[in-house]
Amino acid sequence: MTNQTPNFYALLIGIDFYFPYTSPEGTYRNLQGCVRDINHVETYLKDTFNLTPDQIIKLTATASENPQQPKEPPELLPTYENIVTKFQEVTAIAQPQDQVYIHYSGHGGRAKTIYENLKGIGGLDEGLVPTDIGLPNSCYLRDLELAKLLEDMVEKNLVVTMVLDSCHSGGATRDIQGDDRVRGGGFIDTTPRPTDSLVASVDKLTQNWQTLCANSRNIKVVNGLLPEPKGYTLIAACRDNELAYEDVFKGTERNGALTYFLLQELRKSGKEIGAKVLFDRISNLVHNRFDRQTPILLGETKKTFFGGQSVNLYGSNLNRSIPSGSFVNRSIAVMQVDISKNRIKLQAGEANGIKKGAEFDIFPYGTTDFNQPENRVASVKVVEVGASNCWAEVTALFGSNLPRGIGILPEGMIQEGSPAIPLTPGIKQIRKVRLLLPSVLPKIPNLNIALLPAILQSKKQQVEGHRWIEFCSEDTESEEIDYFVSLTSEGEYIILDADKEPIKYFLFPVKADEPKAIETLINRLIHFAKYQSTLELDNEDFTAPLNGKVKVELIKSVKRQPVVLNAEGKVPVLEVDEKVSLLITNESNRTLNITALFLQANLSIDQLYPKGAPYEVVEPRQQIRVTLELELPENYQEGIDVIKVFATLDGTDFKILELPALDRSRKGFGNQTPSNALEQLLSAVVDENNPQRNIKVVTYAYEEWTTEQVKLIVKRNID
Repeated sequence: MTNQTPNFYALLIGIDFYFPYTSPEGTYRNLQGCVRDINHVETYLKDTFNLTPDQIIKLTATASENPQQPKEPPELLPTYENIVTKFQEVTAIAQPQDQVYIHYSGHGGRAKTIYENLKGIGGLDEGLVPTDIGLPNSCYLRDLELAKLLEDMVEKNLVVTMVLDSCHSGGATRDIQGDDRVRGGGFIDTTPRPTDSLVASVDKLTQNWQTLCANSRNIKVVNGLLPEPKGYTLIAACRDNELAYEDVFKGTERNGALTYFLLQELRKSGKEIGAKVLFDRISNLVHNRFDRQTPILLGETKKTFFGGQSVNLYGSNLNRSIPSGSFVNRSIAVMQVDISKNRIKLQAGEANGIKKGAEFDIFPYGTTDFNQPENRVASVKVVEVGASNCWAEVTALFGSNLPRGIGILPEGMIQEGSPAIPLTPGIKQIRKVRLLLPSVLPKIPNLNIALLPAILQSKKQQVEGHRWIEFCSEDTESEEIDYFVSLTSEGEYIILDADKEPIKYFLFPVKADEPKAIETLINRLIHFAKYQSTLELDNEDFTAPLNGKVKVELIKSVKRQPVVLNAEGKVPVLEVDEKVSLLITNESNRTLNITALFLQANLSIDQLYPKGAPYEVVEPRQQIRVTLELELPENYQEGIDVIKVFATLDGTDFKILELPALDRSRKGFGNQTPSNALEQLLSAVVDENNPQRNIKVVTYAYEEWTTEQVKLIVKRNID
């Protein structure tokens, strides 16, 4: 690069040398890789941005042969005074929208608080540990001070990125005293220290901290050091209860793990790499090397790492505006690749809603546009689920030089940090059916039961929508079967569920000697498969922003008091002609379009609400109340009904999901053209001619909708 980057400033702080001192609690040992970290960062910045010496402010403390004195002169040492002064100097020099990069490598520490009015008598201050912490009247750069220094930069509209390659050992202090690779003291310092600050008055520091914490979800999100970052990007070396390590990675040099992998990936990927993409890669490289170190990324994560540009995390093919603050990152990162076992480890588990059997598409490292399925490199299926991670087996590989299908995972095809995209909603359309004949075969005129399997296969081809079911041989494992077909002793066809129990929906039997009995049986199987697909339709994506934001309640008035009948997942039992209210509440901060479908005992699906329109617009925190008068289809004494409520961001027509009652002609969905990504998904769910074993639509519909449903039992009053 030949042109200077005039609007870029760097503040680099590395501390290997700590003035020796003793205290009852402990001491900060010298480190070996911090100054080297800073020198490597400086070289990278000069080579990449062609920065001049006045654009890089550097404070380092290097151990020398004299254990009492570092190599650098006092004015270049990262003392408390110098660190504060240089922060303020950068803030003063830089102009609005200038880029500022801050990198700290050294010890992090904890001390008895000097802000008792804010934190209480037993409170602790987290802080960066200056080189002179062992000298009389020395100070930590405490959490309130660092927060104020950063906030001053944000208020001036500087574009700030900070890396903290240190630990604070909040919950891991007992066993680090003998490990000189750890960048933390491992003790709580109770040494009396000055309470005056060079940053601001106590009142201003306290007020700033309280304001920041009031706007944060969690006060202690960065190793207990900072409130949730607002207006800047931060990568910290580890979590509060973990350790930040330095080690020898190549040759004989010792480097900080975070800094080493950070620079390695920046050199490979370039300065325009997105912060989230970069972090997904380096965090797993660090964690795989040191299982007690998990870096964290916070703040402005939707920009390039150096903060200059926004990153298109939706994909270039989506022609719609993205509301500010609405983004939820759908991809999760590959943590580890195990070629020998043909599997990968993903950075999500039970806590994220991941279940065994969940499927993902894997894209190349650095991908941000997931709208192109042809770019994926593999598909995987989760086989082992932990609390916060899971193992997934590679089920298919994709590429110009690879055959489709299961194969041995080539080295380098999937990398740590590669994005994994969940395949939702995971609806199974094609249902497997097996003939299960009784031990004593009934005698049926004009039907050779021995030929029944071949007859079923032949007749199935003549029925519209026959691809929705697949007849299987007796060799197929029972666990894979969705429905069984059998014959009663009276010569009637009966449909059983996967547990071989009769399905209650089929009220009227189909006698095997009736004309078109087999066609009727097959049509019932197809109808039930389509009904089940809609019943099971759910947005299972663990990142879906609308999930849990719509409350659906059945309300009954009892002695003038409202009673929620479906509270805590209860299935209410009600009588025909009984009146209840359906209450739908928009608990999100978005305007939603609400549609309610009614799935009845006769296997019909109709739009319950609204009438005469595809959806009702409901503002945030608003409610819809619908009065229901319960009924049962003719000849039914009892039935299970389901009210399925859909909430969408875009106006969506759910008529495509409607079904007539069982044994009535099913209507196709005609020539309705999908108007948004969700309608494309719905079209795939009900496709009469091209059903899929599992719908795998890589689409951003996941963030546009959610669904909730209420089940109720309706009985006739026979008194």
